[in-house]
Amino acid sequence: MWVVTGDEMRAIEQRAEREYGLSSPVLMEHAGQSVAERLRARLGGSVVGRETLVVLGPGNNGGDGRVMGRHLTEWGAHVTAYAWRERRIEVDNRYIPVNDDLAAVREAITRADVVVDALLGTGHSRPLDPTMARLLGYVAEEKGRRPSLLVLALDLPSGLNADTGAVDQGTIHADLTVTLAFPKIGLLLFPGADYVGDLEVGGIGLPDEMPIQSEMRQITAASLRPLLPVRALDSNKGTFGKVMIAAGSPRYPGSAFLVASAAARIGAGLVTIATTPELVPVYTTMLPEATYHPLPSLDAAPEERARALLDGLPGYRALVVGPGLGQDNETRAYLEHVFAGLLALPGDERPRLLVDADGLNNLAHMEDWPAKLPPLTVITPHPGEMGRLLGGQKVSGGGSDRIEVTRRAARDWGLVVVLKGACTLIAAPGGPLHVNWPPNPALATAGSGDVLSGVVGGLLAQGMEPLEAASAAVYLHSRAGLLVSERSGDAGLLAGDLLPELPVALKQVKNV
Repeated sequence: MWVVTGDEMRAIEQRAEREYGLSSPVLMEHAGQSVAERLRARLGGSVVGRETLVVLGPGNNGGDGRVMGRHLTEWGAHVTAYAWRERRIEVDNRYIPVNDDLAAVREAITRADVVVDALLGTGHSRPLDPTMARLLGYVAEEKGRRPSLLVLALDLPSGLNADTGAVDQGTIHADLTVTLAFPKIGLLLFPGADYVGDLEVGGIGLPDEMPIQSEMRQITAASLRPLLPVRALDSNKGTFGKVMIAAGSPRYPGSAFLVASAAARIGAGLVTIATTPELVPVYTTMLPEATYHPLPSLDAAPEERARALLDGLPGYRALVVGPGLGQDNETRAYLEHVFAGLLALPGDERPRLLVDADGLNNLAHMEDWPAKLPPLTVITPHPGEMGRLLGGQKVSGGGSDRIEVTRRAARDWGLVVVLKGACTLIAAPGGPLHVNWPPNPALATAGSGDVLSGVVGGLLAQGMEPLEAASAAVYLHSRAGLLVSERSGDAGLLAGDLLPELPVALKQVKNV
C-alpha cells in the first residue's frame, strides 16, 4: 500500500479529475460513504440510535464529514453536525446558532456516543484556530470523563501534519482514524502516530487501473503473500536452505539461541550455530534441533577463528553475524577477517549476509566500514546503533528524521537498511522506502532484535531477496508480537515468547 505526502495526495486527486473525470464532489461522496461504513463496522454493523456529533471544518474535510453524516442519518443514527465556519448546529433540518461559549456544542458532546473530527484534513499545516482547539479540548475533557465515547478522525486528527507527524497543542487522540485513499506519512511518524488510534483506509473511488507512484510503501500481508517461499509437497530440508549463525558468547549465550530458533521457526531447512566447543553443551540443551560448526576457542588468533567460520560456509545460503558477540579488539579483528573472506568469495558462492547488534557496533569502529561488506548486506540497527554507524549522529526512534536517514544510508552504503524503532523503516538502494505498522511497545524488550535477525536469516536461506526478506521479517516479527500482546498486554513480553508465534504469523499472512 502506498504511503503519500500531502502534495502527492493533492496531485492524485487532480489526476483523478483530469484523467478519469472524477470531480471533487464525486470523490467526496465516495469518501464520506466509506468513512461512514467504517464507523458502522466498528460499532458492530449498526448505527441505529447512536448519538453522533460530526464537527465540520471549512474545507473538503468538512465536506467529507457532511456526506458521512447524511449516510449515518439514513442508516438510523441521530446525527448532530456543528459547522465551525457558520457557527451553527445542524440537526433534523434545523439550524441553531452557536454562541462564542459553545455551550450548545458542549451539550451535544455530553450526549454523543461518537464524535467525528472532520475539521481539518491533509492540506492543513498551520496552528489550529483557537476556537477549533477549544472545541477539541471539550471533546478531550469528555473523553476523560467518559472513556466509552468513540472519537473518530476523518482522514487525520485535526492539527496533525500529514508530512512530518508534528501535532498542534490542540490535537486530540482519536480511537479510530479513517484516512482516505492512502495512509499519509505523518500518521506513521511520531508524535503524530500516538494520536491516530486504530488506522484504517477508506476509499474515495479511485479507479483500480490508475497508476500511483510514491516514495514510501506500507508493508501489508497482501503484498507479502506472493513473495513468501512456497512449501512444495516434495520438499526436503535442503529445499529451504541452510543458515549459519555467528553469534553468542559466554557472556551472551542467549543471543545465538534466539537467532537460531527464529530462523528455524520461520522455516529454514537447517540452522547451524558457529560456536566454541565450550558452548555447544549449552546450546544443545536449549535447541537440540540445531547443528553446530566448531570454532577455535576465544583465545585463538582472530584470523584462525575467521578461517574456521569461512571454511564451514559452502552450501549455506545465509549468514547472520553479530548478536551477542561482544565488543573488544579481538572480536573486531575476527569480524574484519570474516568480512574480508566473504568479499573474496565469488558472488554465486557467497551467502547472503545480515549484520546486527555487536556486529554493527564493531563495524562502527572500522574505517570505511561500508566497503567491508558485500553489496546488499542487510543491517538491522536500532537508533543508537544507527547513530554510531553515522559517526555520532542522533537518530530518533520514530520521528520524521528517520526517513531521510534510512534512504540516504541505503543509497550511500549500497546496503539494505532496517532502521528499527516504533516505526521500523526498510530501504534498499533505489526504490520506495518500506514502513511497518502498527507500533507495538511490547517488542521493546531485550532479545527482540535477535529474533528479528533470525527471521531475516531464515527467509534469506529460503531464497528471498534481501529487501523482500527484510520487509517480510519485520512484518512477521511485528505480527508475532501482536499475537502475544493480544493475550498478555503490552508489557512483560519476553523475546522467547515470539518464537512459537512466528509460524502462526506466517500462516496468517499466507491465508490472507
